[in-house]
Amino acid sequence: MLWKIIGSRWLYCQSGVNNSMGEQTLKLLVIDDDPADIELLRRNIADIPDMSVEFTSLSTSIKDQAVLSSQSADLVFIDYLLGSHTGIDVFQAMKEAGCCQPMIMLTGMGNEFIAVEAMKAGFADYIVKEAMEPSHLRRAITYALEKASLMQQLEEQRKQLEKLARIDDLTGLYNRRYFFERFTMEVSRAVRYGQPFSVLMIDLDHFKHVNDTYGHLFGDEVLARTGKNIQIHTRNTDISGRYGGEEFCIGLSSTGLAGAEEFAERMRQRIENEKFIAPDGQTVQVTCSIGIALVDEYDQNVSRSLDCADQALYEAKSLGRNRVVVWKAFNDLKK
Repeated sequence: MLWKIIGSRWLYCQSGVNNSMGEQTLKLLVIDDDPADIELLRRNIADIPDMSVEFTSLSTSIKDQAVLSSQSADLVFIDYLLGSHTGIDVFQAMKEAGCCQPMIMLTGMGNEFIAVEAMKAGFADYIVKEAMEPSHLRRAITYALEKASLMQQLEEQRKQLEKLARIDDLTGLYNRRYFFERFTMEVSRAVRYGQPFSVLMIDLDHFKHVNDTYGHLFGDEVLARTGKNIQIHTRNTDISGRYGGEEFCIGLSSTGLAGAEEFAERMRQRIENEKFIAPDGQTVQVTCSIGIALVDEYDQNVSRSLDCADQALYEAKSLGRNRVVVWKAFNDLKK
């Protein structure tokens, strides 16, 4: 049999392979205020065949020390009665502190209520000390580690699905739906605190010609590198997304029109100076047009702000492309 780590979790595998090469040591932490019970557990675990274990015990119910000691453990055993605390108290404190190791409850009482309470709290298993034996411990340890491994995989899958739901996989920027959600939140925050907030609409010039001439794979490279360019040169407080096929949108927090125009011009130059090597070996440059609008401090209609930036972008296209245009109609009306 083998104990293997997958990611940061252990899995028990039934196998005839010799485990003398590359065997990992399973690190166990026992939290119990009775030295005799700790020794009983240690001896039973030592009697489990073919298991390499590093055994650490903690005979205190101090929660902070339990959290610290568990950081290097793969699996934790916790006694139900720990002086002024219960094992469930310590378990919850460890979970609140971010401990993600699987935990097994130990108790000297074969009480069904305690067992139910432990499982509801989130313990992986429950062992009565009087019935403790190596085969029972093997099953409990195997189950706890396999369950933890499965839960980690499910959590990673959940995070991946969450990422897919908000990130455009080609450019690495927010997709249109999630960008609009974040943009709405940031506009509300800016209006609430009286902070300026500007929006940029960026469109790559003659992109259809790029696709038709050099192929869609080359076009995808242009989009991906443009997205990377935007990611690198925007702040953590800004939001950016792929708004359409070759159209991008950036929300600049705490930024008025003057600052947004300076930022947009630098971005326009960066995109223009980017060099792409086409399939035929020639160097290709791609330019962009940018429209800018300032969010109306009296009107939280986010669609209107985006429409204003889009109108400015359309004007930039009409004036010959590869330029920045600021939509100033609202400001002109205020003068």
